[in-house]
Amino acid sequence: MATKLKAVKCPQCGSEKHEQIDKKRYRCLNCGTEFFLDDDDININVNHHYDFQSSSTFGSDLGIGMKLGIVALLIPLAVVFIFVFFLFQTGESSVASGGKDSVSVRETFEEMIPMIHDGKACVFYMTDRDYTVGFGQDESKYVNGYYLGFRDATTGKVLVDQLFMSEEDARDESVSSISNTSISYLQQAHRWFLIIGKRYVFEIEPKSLAIKDVSKLLFKGKQAMSTGISSITFIDSDYGEGFEVHNNLAETYYYFPASNRLYSEEAFKFAKRLPPSELNDEVRDTTYWEMHKKNISEETSSAGGLLRLWKVHAKYHLGDPQDFSFYNWISQTFSYDPGNRLVSATPVTNWFIGFNGGVVYQDAQRLLITFYPSMAPDANSVFQLRDRNGNILWTQVFDYQFNEISDAILCGDKFWIWGTRKDIDNYSSPRIYSFNLKDGKMEEHISIPYEYKIEAK
Repeated sequence: MATKLKAVKCPQCGSEKHEQIDKKRYRCLNCGTEFFLDDDDININVNHHYDFQSSSTFGSDLGIGMKLGIVALLIPLAVVFIFVFFLFQTGESSVASGGKDSVSVRETFEEMIPMIHDGKACVFYMTDRDYTVGFGQDESKYVNGYYLGFRDATTGKVLVDQLFMSEEDARDESVSSISNTSISYLQQAHRWFLIIGKRYVFEIEPKSLAIKDVSKLLFKGKQAMSTGISSITFIDSDYGEGFEVHNNLAETYYYFPASNRLYSEEAFKFAKRLPPSELNDEVRDTTYWEMHKKNISEETSSAGGLLRLWKVHAKYHLGDPQDFSFYNWISQTFSYDPGNRLVSATPVTNWFIGFNGGVVYQDAQRLLITFYPSMAPDANSVFQLRDRNGNILWTQVFDYQFNEISDAILCGDKFWIWGTRKDIDNYSSPRIYSFNLKDGKMEEHISIPYEYKIEAK
């Protein structure tokens, strides 16, 4: 029987495009399948060539077998990819949170100040704390929010740590401006106070490491404050040691903890200018120092450039309103005294070169000052102890510049401060430093980190 060539389709993919290999054998131009004609039957010899060149686009003329083969290849690859991706994401989450056995913590310190506990230096802090909890960890064990506490200044050990307000409660109480905080030691009352968000008042007791909300207790028995506090702030130190407080009727009062007296706005303005002869035998003497500055040029702006120390002797009403704004900035001398309370004001130094100067500690015998010796960006910070007559007892120059410095405390034979250094990246964690009272020898103690890890609960 004669062999007849028929117009046939590829038995593998159905394409009619093919080429003749020899007398009876053909190759599909679409999928590469070889086949031959035997009598009137089409016998198939499958032989795929994956290097086969085709002018057709991928998928348009791709054979069914080829498609199935590709799918069979891609499925396990996709499974492997998804598995690896999942492991990577899980690992990344674990790294960010410190792993399953640890939790990452980020602190934003709103307040930090050295205090004394049990004859040793400690640091009180208020911080906005954020916990980063990893996959598989119990989020309920960690509360993001605002915390108050104490750390030992030499070891860094946390002595007390308590939650003031959770992040969620802060939003509900509309205290998002939590950064609006202030802290002050009222010398006449011998008490530390912290104001948060102009609404909450805490008394800090470093002796017992207690932190108490006294927002309501402070005004117990004061009828004018029975409606509650709408806002509270410290008054300017020139006008005494107390609070300016507004009740919920928008009335303004002034409260002084040392005397437990509440003044109306009119009574406060009157009392702060009373002369010593009218202070009902409650008059006291005080001596303190002020640092004044003068700009060398307009370029120095508020940095000054020339500094001078004054010793001021004045009379005051124990625990009640004052008006100690004696200095006339126009004439650069002491001439303002509406209550006749100024006894004397004497410059104890000539003008000396110093930028961004300030007094960080003073008592009846000495004062500790700090300044930059020049306007150079890398000017080192200088600390200097002077006696009551302005004479230099010692000078300590750091090898770096501080961005921020706290007020100092005198504990034992050392001054204690914290500061943030101006590093290469203009950013550093707060560090605790001490100066020997006798010779100014400096010691660097702990660094209080902004970010760290804790063991998971």
